Order: sequence, then C-alpha cells, then structure tokens
Amino acid sequence: MFSLSFVITHNLTLIKLYIFFFKNKEIQDIVHTLEIDMQQFYQNNERNKRTVKITRLLTGAFLFFGWITIGNTNVYGIIQDIRWKREVLNYNDSMQKPPRTLPQPIYIPWSYQSNQSYISTFILETVGLLWTGHIVMTIDTFIGSVILHMSNQFVILQEAITTVYDRTVRKVTERIQSDNNEDTSLLLMSHGDDIDLLAAIRSNSRLEDFETSLELAVSNCFRQHQLLIACVEKFAATYSYGFMTQLLSSMAAICVVMVQVSQDASSFKSIRLVTSLAFFAAMIIQLAIQCFTASELTYQAGRVSEAIMQCKWERMPSRLRRMLVIAMVRTQRPLRLTAAGFANMDNNCFLAIMKAAYSYYAVLSQKQV
Repeated sequence: MFSLSFVITHNLTLIKLYIFFFKNKEIQDIVHTLEIDMQQFYQNNERNKRTVKITRLLTGAFLFFGWITIGNTNVYGIIQDIRWKREVLNYNDSMQKPPRTLPQPIYIPWSYQSNQSYISTFILETVGLLWTGHIVMTIDTFIGSVILHMSNQFVILQEAITTVYDRTVRKVTERIQSDNNEDTSLLLMSHGDDIDLLAAIRSNSRLEDFETSLELAVSNCFRQHQLLIACVEKFAATYSYGFMTQLLSSMAAICVVMVQVSQDASSFKSIRLVTSLAFFAAMIIQLAIQCFTASELTYQAGRVSEAIMQCKWERMPSRLRRMLVIAMVRTQRPLRLTAAGFANMDNNCFLAIMKAAYSYYAVLSQKQV
C-alpha cells in the first residue's frame, strides 16, 4: 500500500513537470509580474516580508514530513535487512533462503540478493526517492507560494484603495510646505482633520493640483487591480491541469496511506507507523497548501469592493466615483482557481477530497477484512 501511494504521487507528478517544462514562459511572466511589475504601484514591504515568512514555514513543514518519510523508510529497510541476515544465518546450503527485500518493494530488472548489488540498489532507490520527493515538494510549495503572494497583493491593493484619499491629501500638503518653506508637521497639526487640510489646499489655490493627483492615484489603483486580475487569470489557465492532477493524486494517495496507517497501527510496527503518519501528514499539507491559499485568494480578491466603499469616495469628484463603480462591478465576479474547470480550489474542495478519500478507505478496509 505504501509503495502504491508513492507510485501514484510520483507518476502523476510527471504532468506537473510537463506543465513546468512547456509552460515555463507563462510561469516566469507571472512571477515577474508579482515580483517586479507590482513594485511600480503602492506596496507594503512589511506585509511582503510576512508573506515570505509564511511561505518559508509552509515549505519547511512540507519538507520536514517529507524527509521523515524518506528517512524512516530507509531506517525500516535497514532494520529489515539486518533481520534477514540474522535469519539466513540459521539456514544451511540446502535450504531455500527468503528473498532479500528493499525499503520500497519496487521492480528492479536485475538481481540484488548479493551484498554488493544490494547496497548499490539500496543507494539507487534512496537517491531516486530523494530526487522525486524533492521535485514534488518543490513544485507544490512553489505553486502555493505564488498563490499566497497573489493573495497578499490583493490585501495590499485594498490598503492602497482605502488610503488613496488620505495619501493624496498629505502629498499635496507636503508640496505646499515645500513651495512655501513651511513646516509640514505644523501644517498637519493645525489642520488635523481631512476637511481642514482640504480647506488649506483650497486656500493655497492647489485644488486643481489635488484633483489631478487624486485622479492619478486612483487610476494607479485601478491599473494595479487590472494587472492582478490578469495575473490570476493567466495563472489559472496555465496551471489548471496541475490542480486537477493534485486533486486526483491526493485523493488516491491519502486513501491508500490511510489503509497503510490502519495496518501499521493494528500490528504495532512503530517505525512503519511513524513513516506512514509522516507521509499522511505530508499528503495533507500538500493538498491543504493549494486549497487554503486558493481560497484565501478568492476571498481577498472579493474584499476589494469593501475597500472601495471605505476610500472616502463621497469626497471625490463625480468622474472618479464612476470609475469606482466600474471597479466594484468587476469585483462582483469572483476570481477562482479551478482544477481544469471541474472543481474550484478552495476549502470546500479540501473537505470534499478528504471525505472521498475516507469513503474509499472504508470500502477498502472492509474488503480486506
């Protein structure tokens, strides 16, 4: 069962590798948009740093359980081989020895019963597991990180829209101070309220300058919003079959690992039980990273309309209000990441996969009984 789950996970990963190989240009463009193009708009560097820390924690958790799985598999294989050697010491030349097994019972097209060939095959299998395992973990954590960064950019966009009026007022006020050689702090203290600051702007004949700056700031927010929407839609189209692969592999692998965990728990095989539990946790994290981050992306993209309602739109010129209405209408159509159009990647999808895996596990466990 355990080997079957490895085969399912790694074989379906070939589809993800196909996407990364043939869609590499699109993925690079998405990353370039998030890391470079978004810097021309309003940014919150502290929030960006917190997002990077979260992605490191997710990556570390996935790698931790992955390494435990592969490491415990090798430990279990070594212990089994030691037991095999002790057993065959009691056999004479006329008795048939039991076959020598590897940590993972995979097909090997040569005989590995001798010590030299067994050690070479053992190392080859370990390197293969590490190589394929790290490919799986790297791809999935990278995809989760990209989704999380897109979600973070929508949070920053909300902050930019909410503060656009205040930022423009303070920007024009600083220009007045610069032109009149006044102390900005005193000007802000004497006109602490936004309405008083606007009156100060009018008194300095800067109202037209203020409206022009406000229109430019609002336009930048809209451009930032459109760029984010295009980035998400491009990512959804590029990796939709990768999400489908993830759902299929997770459902099958989690079901198989649940059967393995129940078997190891019933026989008290401590090393195999730790390995099975670690692999089960890795499979859960693998699915949760993409479902939870995609759900957060949809949620934060929908909250842009709330930010527009809080941006002091009632103090803006009528032409800007019309632009805000158009942006609110766009936010009514939710941004979703889908698995080839068959399912939305969100929290409900995660729960549905877990329920389906448990249902299949219940059927398989009854068949075994």
